[in-house]
Amino acid sequence: MIKSRYNTVESLKIMGDASKDFLGPNINILLWNVFKCKKTGWLEDFITLTENKDLVLLQEAVVNSPFDNHFNLSKQHQWIMARSFRDIQTNIETGVKTGSTVATQDHYCSASKHAEPISNTKKMLLKTVYPLCQLGQDNCERSLLVVNTHLINFVSFEKFKDHLDQIFKTLANHKGPMLLAGDFNTWNRKRLKYFKSLALSFSLTEVKMIRQPKVGHLLQHLDHIYYRGIEITNVQVHTDINTSDHYPISLSVRID
Repeated sequence: MIKSRYNTVESLKIMGDASKDFLGPNINILLWNVFKCKKTGWLEDFITLTENKDLVLLQEAVVNSPFDNHFNLSKQHQWIMARSFRDIQTNIETGVKTGSTVATQDHYCSASKHAEPISNTKKMLLKTVYPLCQLGQDNCERSLLVVNTHLINFVSFEKFKDHLDQIFKTLANHKGPMLLAGDFNTWNRKRLKYFKSLALSFSLTEVKMIRQPKVGHLLQHLDHIYYRGIEITNVQVHTDINTSDHYPISLSVRID
């Protein structure tokens, strides 16, 4: 019997300090699967990309790594990481991480019901909610829901479907603006079709972008951003940055 080198973690870690009281009306966002920060030069690219970002959504993020100080000591972003598994050889934990210039009002994480084969690792979703009005106003009830996720990959369609259903359930009771983004592992038509049907049922619109597919992703786009109650003002795929196996995506939005 082959033993997995990974242990399940499934917990939250909060790092850094937020620098603002509320988001909006203009919000700059970064989405990036950072490939467990394995490639040389990753941190330098990351610092440049996040300099003016209000929201940062990472997949395959790590903790207990040489990069911890950047997040722990941050005075710009509050970072929340949903950890799904730990490498027992290195003690590095992996998961999804969301950073914001505003402290979250609410947060929730959940692991996939099913696990990846061989490694027996699960994938995580991280839900965060942020205020959209200035302190002191009378009508401070509006908030932005952000769901950052990494979909389970090397499994049957039924197991993939279960995980996607789980993720969309986190959107069910939010009445205001929302953003759903991450690495959805939509590398075949059946997966992508089901994903789009769920998005339509929640009145979500996909952010359209010009990008180039990667051979390693079966020439399919795996990273997606869906939204509701938000105006998209600019989107850029950073195809010049190669310190991950995914290209970073910058997005500018406006919430009136």
